[in-house]
Parts: sequence; C-alpha cells; structure tokens
Amino acid sequence: MESIIKAITIILVVIIATESILYFQLQSNYNQLFTVHEELRVEYSWLQSLYNELVESHDSLNSSYNSLQNDYNTLSQTYTSFQGQYNSLQNSYNNLQSLYSSLQGDYSDLQSDYEIEKYLTIGNSLESYYDLLRQELGSTGTYRWWTYSQSYWQTAAEFAANLGLHDLRILYWPDIEDEYFNDVGEYSYDTARQKIDEILNLLNIKNYHTSTEKISRVLDFINSHIHYESEVNDVFLAPVETLGFQSGDCDDFSILAAALFEALEIQSAIGLFKNDYNQYHAMVLIHLEDLSNYGYWYYSDLTNYGLESGRWIEIEPQLLIQQQNDDWLKQWNIVAAAPLDWP
Repeated sequence: MESIIKAITIILVVIIATESILYFQLQSNYNQLFTVHEELRVEYSWLQSLYNELVESHDSLNSSYNSLQNDYNTLSQTYTSFQGQYNSLQNSYNNLQSLYSSLQGDYSDLQSDYEIEKYLTIGNSLESYYDLLRQELGSTGTYRWWTYSQSYWQTAAEFAANLGLHDLRILYWPDIEDEYFNDVGEYSYDTARQKIDEILNLLNIKNYHTSTEKISRVLDFINSHIHYESEVNDVFLAPVETLGFQSGDCDDFSILAAALFEALEIQSAIGLFKNDYNQYHAMVLIHLEDLSNYGYWYYSDLTNYGLESGRWIEIEPQLLIQQQNDDWLKQWNIVAAAPLDWP
C-alpha cells in the first residue's frame, strides 16, 4: 500500500513538475503573444489613423474631382460653342477672302482696262489730221489713182502702208503736217508714235522674246481690245485711230497689226486679197521663215509685188497665232502688197 502511495506521489510530483514546466512555457508564450498583440494594436491604431486620413483625403479628392468634372463639362460645352462659332467665322472669313480675291482681280482688270483706255484715246486734233489727209487723198488713198503708174489695189495697199509708217514716225505728208504743227504746236507723227510706244509698253515685250512670241502678244492684244465693225464707206484708218475707236474692219486691223509688228522689228507689209466671189480682204504679210510650232500659210516669193525675196507669212490679225493655219484663209488670192519700209 505504501508503495502504491509512494508511486502515486512520484507520479503526482512528475505531473506537477511537468505542468509547472508547461505553465512557465505557456506564460512565456503568453508574454510574447501579448507583446506582439500590443505591437499589433499600436500598428492597428496607426493604420486606423492613416485609413481615416485616407478616407478624408479620398472624400476631399472626390469632391475636387466632382468640382473639376463640373468645370470640365462647362468648359467642354463652352469649347463646343466656341468651336462652332470659330467654324462659322472661319467659313465667313474664307468667303470674304474669296470675295476679296475676286474683287482684287476685278480691280486689277478694271485698272488695266482704265490704263488701256487712257492710252488708246486720241484727241480731236490728231483725228482732224487724218480726216484732212483722207479728204485730199481719198478714204482709201486712191483719189485719182489712175494718174499713178500702178493699179488701184496697189495704190490702196501703199496708202495703207503709209498710214502705218506715219504712226511710226517714218513718213508724213508735209503740207498737212505744217498745218497741223501751226495749229497744235507739235507734229502729228510724234503724237501718234507716242501712242504706239504706250501700247508696246502694255504688251510687256522684252528684247529676248522671239519674233513668234512678239507676234503672239500683238495678236492677243488686238483681239482683246479691238472688235470688228463694218463701214458704210470703206475708209482706211491709221493705227492710232483704230486704237482710239477700238474697232475697225479688216484693213484697219491689218494696218494696226503691221505697224506694231514693224515697231517690234518684224518686217511687215500690207496685203490686199480677193477670192473667187470677187470679195476684198486685207491681211498682214511678215518676212519670216516660220512661226515656231504654229501652223501658217505663206508665199515663197512676192518680189513681183515689190516685196523682198524670201518667205512671206500670211497673218490674219483678227485671229490668234494658233489659228493662223485656218482653212478659211486658203480662199484669198493676193492682188497687191506694200511693205512698211522707209520711202
């Protein structure tokens, strides 16, 4: 019995010792856990505080965002409105710019037309010179033509050429010129040549331009500013008269064109022609080998009409240079020619 009690006592001692060891171990664990708990509690408090700050910041930022969103929406609407107004103003500006450019072009054209009109006009004094000249020599210079040792047509052709020469300051009629000078105080051929030079300046022809380019510009000018008008009684007009009237018939076109060609150092002549229907026509002849790449009709030799040997190209001054090979021109047969040479 005693041994049993002893054994039980030993067991109890062992159990108590074991529990003591476990107790101290648990106490140590508890202390560690408590320490960690306190640390976690402190950290939790810090995180909670930080969370609260973040919540406040979030709320503030969210409020700011909503305010900015409202501002953005307002600005976006304003921008859209301004963009529409800008587009409208841009369209208006473009329309005004187009209108301005159009008006600027019209103004330039009107200014050019005004300058041309100013240069084309001739005074009554100069016109009276030609009136008196035709009164003495006839409207086509053929008064008493039979007294000359040449045909009617040749007499007319030479008068037409002489009118061109007069306006180039090359030929004049002394008796009539004296009357003109006494009345006006200057010579008619000086007045006329000044008009011719003004027209040449308008053509903007340079020394380096080819003969073809010069001819083209002259024909462009004539066809732009001179229109055809028939005459009740055939009258040969001097170049500056045709410019002043801005109209004329075939002989007037030809006298004007020939004078301008000659002033540009392109040897020219007045040609008179007839067709099979006995209709009369006047054109210009130029002493030139070709018209570059343009087509044309020509005579290989006209020495029997008093012109220099070599090719003479037919120029219809009522047509542009690219139209000079028109089949309509084939019908005309030359009957007389007179060069714009020094007499």
